[in-house]
Amino acid sequence: MTISHRLRGLVVAVAALSAFAAAAQKPCPATPAKYRDVEFGDVRFAIEEGCSRSLTQHEQFFVAGIAQALLVSCKLPRDRDGRAAVERFTNASTLAFSYLTADAPLGTALSWMSASVAAFAAGKALMEDVGCKGPEAALLSRGIVNYLRRTSANSRFVAGCVEFYGGRYNAKQCQCIAENLRGVFPDIDQRYFQREIIKESIHQSPFIAAPLMLSCGMGNY
Repeated sequence: MTISHRLRGLVVAVAALSAFAAAAQKPCPATPAKYRDVEFGDVRFAIEEGCSRSLTQHEQFFVAGIAQALLVSCKLPRDRDGRAAVERFTNASTLAFSYLTADAPLGTALSWMSASVAAFAAGKALMEDVGCKGPEAALLSRGIVNYLRRTSANSRFVAGCVEFYGGRYNAKQCQCIAENLRGVFPDIDQRYFQREIIKESIHQSPFIAAPLMLSCGMGNY
């Protein structure tokens, strides 16, 4: 075996080990008492603890509110890749405020939007109480980045997207698509790829169509 082959094998092994470590995050233990009496306490504990928890849409809006406050007020995270990931996450989440279920009455749609905005505002309000200078801001920032990396590790959706389009869209574009759909489907990376998911996301949140075209280069699906 040549040195180049050995190096290539080592790189592949390290990448696989890193992906496995990200995906093998421990599930969350019972939420401690101090979190139970606060709004979205279970979610806040999961982010701070760095444990694995599937978020509902409104829970994800809450996390996005925290993330936006960290970005704007605290300039966190400081590393470029982490910051870019969080920016994409907050943008996708705010586009999903207009989420609509199929044939939803106007009252239902307005109620959904109100609850979504309230959850986002609750996340921003939390950061007003926490502030930027203490260790908790850094803990929350690191936890959100880890959440995003963990949920996208070994993404079924991205792998299926690359295979389905057969070179028409590459892995980076498919990852971009998944990131933009996460606002509607927080579990997007655990879903098997189907074109109908993209159609449903655009139907439920029409503003998602623009970043799919402009950021991801998706002309049609």
